[in-house]
Amino acid sequence: MTLTNIFPWIQRAFHEGWAVGAFNAVNMETAQAIAWAAEAEKAPAIIQVSHRALLYAGEGSVERGLHMMAAVGKAAAESVGAPVCLHLDHGTQTEVLLALELGFTSVMFDADGLPLDENIAITRRLAQSAHAYAACMEAEVGDVPKPEAGEVVDARIGLTRPADAAAFASATGVDTLAVAIGSIHSGKSKTIALDLELLAAIRALVDLPLVLHGSSGVTDESLRPGIALGLAKVNVYTQLNLGFTAAARQVLDQAPTDVDLRPYLGAGRSAMIAVVRERMRIFGASGKA
Repeated sequence: MTLTNIFPWIQRAFHEGWAVGAFNAVNMETAQAIAWAAEAEKAPAIIQVSHRALLYAGEGSVERGLHMMAAVGKAAAESVGAPVCLHLDHGTQTEVLLALELGFTSVMFDADGLPLDENIAITRRLAQSAHAYAACMEAEVGDVPKPEAGEVVDARIGLTRPADAAAFASATGVDTLAVAIGSIHSGKSKTIALDLELLAAIRALVDLPLVLHGSSGVTDESLRPGIALGLAKVNVYTQLNLGFTAAARQVLDQAPTDVDLRPYLGAGRSAMIAVVRERMRIFGASGKA
């Protein structure tokens, strides 16, 4: 299929109590893994590209990275029959607009610490642009921490205030809203319990599909009720990396003199397919395409 605006599936997930998985890609193999997992599970899926992935794909140039990942995402989506979306994660204003021009079917604006009123004003303009391209628009209220290597962060510092979320949703016209409810980015083990009381308070005031960033460190026992409370898009990255790199490392360790890239990249891709499929089942997305 061609790239899809995934919002109708997110809306359906929101009303039916399941979630669409958004999985980060950095190259051809990781984009293939997401699309091929979607095909195998008969599930809608989001290929998600972050700012850092754009820098990697463009060797330091975000613009070149956007062009590269737009081509990779389109090719991956066209290789399967399942609905696949290409999403820009944590984009700046400039990145969001260029991504839309290049065919991304979903974008997220990251206000990066801007005051709420300025965040609202910029997001409203970007939402209008996204909708003109028939793309899905996501933004964030609150702050899900992004710790650097070895850094210890307090996830409660930037928690979303329900009143702010309600004002933001009403004023901007976004399709989905990312909220900070206790998760952190880059979690390598599942130890975090979401603040479900806060999520329920947000949900009581906001009638939009909600988005969870940093799900890799969240326990499934906390994630499932969170999805039932309105988390209709769930982002996954570090958990994918753990599976990919473990499989690639095993191949390299077994053949330390082999210089062929394909065996370890292929093993990593297969491992990532397995992780994506397992997450889709946890999210309740399997069979929903």
